[in-house]
Amino acid sequence: MWLITRKSGHREYYGKESHFESWTKIDLKSLLSAPYYDPDLNHRGRGWAFHSRLEREVKTYFATMKTTEPTVRRNPGVRDPHTKRTVKSIIWPTTDKEKIIPLAKKFERGILKNFKFWAYDPKMAEAVIVTKEQSIRIPNIRPDEFSRGRCSDSHKPPNPHQ
Repeated sequence: MWLITRKSGHREYYGKESHFESWTKIDLKSLLSAPYYDPDLNHRGRGWAFHSRLEREVKTYFATMKTTEPTVRRNPGVRDPHTKRTVKSIIWPTTDKEKIIPLAKKFERGILKNFKFWAYDPKMAEAVIVTKEQSIRIPNIRPDEFSRGRCSDSHKPPNPHQ
């Protein structure tokens, strides 16, 4: 699954490579220039294969990859006051993003009583909580959601300064 964070901060999840065919060429080109992270350090996984394919497609101007195009609609009753031409609207198509988003499971009560520390990895957008017994990973979370307690109370670690 791919997690895409737009410049606005909005997150979108894509489960298949074919879902990116609902993107425009402009969006795919900007996706390639965005920071990319994959935990597979050998660069042999599905994510790296797609990243390499996307690089090839951008170089060949999407010769083999299907993409979508925006629709241009004229607004006949609206004119630009300076040029006196009819105003056009560009309508961007919706993307085939996932409708069901993976969420972290809630912790069992009392699991954080032996809390040691927590850390955040910005590349993976993942928090890790370490207790005496185990380490718990919370994927797909922003640091402000975690540190401000936007997760449910059962996800929030105790404050070590109290």
